[in-house]
Amino acid sequence: MTRLALFSDIHANLPAMQVVSEHISASGYDGVYCLGDLGGYASQPNEVQGIIRQMKCPVVMGNYDEGVGFSKDDCGCHYIKPFDIRMSNVSFLWTREHTSDANKAWLRELPREIRFDVEGKRVLLCHGSPRSTVEYLFENRSEGFLNQFTAGGKDDAQADVIVFGHTHVPYHRVVKDVHFINTGSVGRPKDGDPRAGYCILTIGDDGTVTTEQVRLDYDVEDAATRLIDAGLPEYFADYLRTGGNVPTPAESE
Repeated sequence: MTRLALFSDIHANLPAMQVVSEHISASGYDGVYCLGDLGGYASQPNEVQGIIRQMKCPVVMGNYDEGVGFSKDDCGCHYIKPFDIRMSNVSFLWTREHTSDANKAWLRELPREIRFDVEGKRVLLCHGSPRSTVEYLFENRSEGFLNQFTAGGKDDAQADVIVFGHTHVPYHRVVKDVHFINTGSVGRPKDGDPRAGYCILTIGDDGTVTTEQVRLDYDVEDAATRLIDAGLPEYFADYLRTGGNVPTPAESE
């Protein structure tokens, strides 16, 4: 049996990352992996990168890591509502400006995917989807959509287990014998639960695949205060406090 800890979407939330790092360290997993998006939306991208580098775990490049590392114009988040686009741009430009050159260089070297075999299962780790860092594999994607990544699909990922983040909402679905697993988010959950989250992937000796979503309390108000003090919008603080359950101004009118 192999037990792996997988986490993603820290988004510069140092208090959340500290709690998750400590919990992972104390739990004795067979492997630990990070699926990207280290910066954005909160105020400590460099400190978060420091913790993850100290953990010495393999890291997949997220869309935020790519955008900041290569000094792009935006994060590639593909928001639709004007307010969300505006907030996304504020977050990205702030993060790009406040991430050190040394950390940007490190981000540029991250791989877009990681592959390995465990207990006879082919495992693929990515940030968005097997074909794109910025594609969202939402939980409500149709089976037909996810079939694209299974055997015989037009974008066959050649994997039995596909693990990703990007949507900030954890789930585990099986489509045509392929396990689609979302790790949730360490530092910016969007499922209404403000606690920090990460995923335990267990693959048994017989190839059985199971997951457990770990949720951990941390000082959300501390993280909120830090980002406000750094000059980031109060909206980002409310987002942390509510686990993403805060309406945009357009929605509340």
